[in-house]
Amino acid sequence: MRHGDIIGHGSLIEGLVRALQAGRLPHALLFQGPEAVGKGTLARWLAAALLCERRERGEACGECSSCRRLRHGAHPDLLFVRRLSRKIEGNAPLNDASPDEDPPPDLSSEIRIFQIRELAAHAAFAPRESRCRVFIIEPADRMNLATQSALLKTLEEPPGASFLFLIASRPHQLLSTVRSRCFVVGFAPVPAAELADRLERRGMARAEALARAALSGGRPGRALVLDLDGLHRRRDLLLEALLRVAASPHALAELPDLAGAIVGKTDEDLEQGLDLLETLLRDAARSSAGMPADSQLHADLVAPLGQLGRLLGTRRAGELVEAVERLRGQLRFNINRTLLAESLVTAVAGAPLP
Repeated sequence: MRHGDIIGHGSLIEGLVRALQAGRLPHALLFQGPEAVGKGTLARWLAAALLCERRERGEACGECSSCRRLRHGAHPDLLFVRRLSRKIEGNAPLNDASPDEDPPPDLSSEIRIFQIRELAAHAAFAPRESRCRVFIIEPADRMNLATQSALLKTLEEPPGASFLFLIASRPHQLLSTVRSRCFVVGFAPVPAAELADRLERRGMARAEALARAALSGGRPGRALVLDLDGLHRRRDLLLEALLRVAASPHALAELPDLAGAIVGKTDEDLEQGLDLLETLLRDAARSSAGMPADSQLHADLVAPLGQLGRLLGTRRAGELVEAVERLRGQLRFNINRTLLAESLVTAVAGAPLP
């Protein structure tokens, strides 16, 4: 993979290339930002550049023995720490297979402490083939407190030939001592216009590219796989509900149905519903603040989003966005998801923020 194949994040790539060429790349990096925005892709691109035998202008050549091994998920110096199947008991080897392979259906909710201890043991070894070893912990925010504590010593005194990449969509779930020992690489959604242009260059029709860029919230990984028609319908229904509730608290008589529009039937439905809610409210805040229409992700809904922005006001819309982000971070805990959705809907109607 060349950096030109990565959608967005040009300034991040340029900074990492400069650090790599100068030999000043930190040994522990925390890639943090929204899900499906490209954190894992960029981490694997950087790992390939570190392991390449004939690095060219800061990135992998794509042709050497190391690059060929990476393409087949068989490089002994690139190891992944990911959630394992619940059926695995006791120790298991670190995974050097491609993260693009389908995960088992019964994943454990957390990365286990023995996996981090195994990482520490491997990090002490010399590289087998390349100049260094790279360990990618994904998702790092699925480590519990004890597991994170076990990682601290390796982060404090990383072996000279090892690099640790932590990938997190919810970095606030990480201990401050873990975050402070990593160089943070922060990701933001790709601007909708830029994402649409890149999708169009890949052969997608312009109208579809624009729709996918907006409905994915500027996240390339999501834009490529989403069910466009279904998501369009769900977004429009959710926006209609927000307008009704913001216009009149009497609409809360329909609260169970309104909350159900956010929750859906599965965990994926809830994540998607919260994503849509957050991006719609963010666009409403931008509209209320007088920002230009091309700054909005949902560029095809300028008029109704402007109406929502006027009903809520810039400050309240921004507070609601922050509330959605905060509550999304709590989804890994055993909370009542319907109650979560209902609290957000009532907050749109003017109730205290959850």
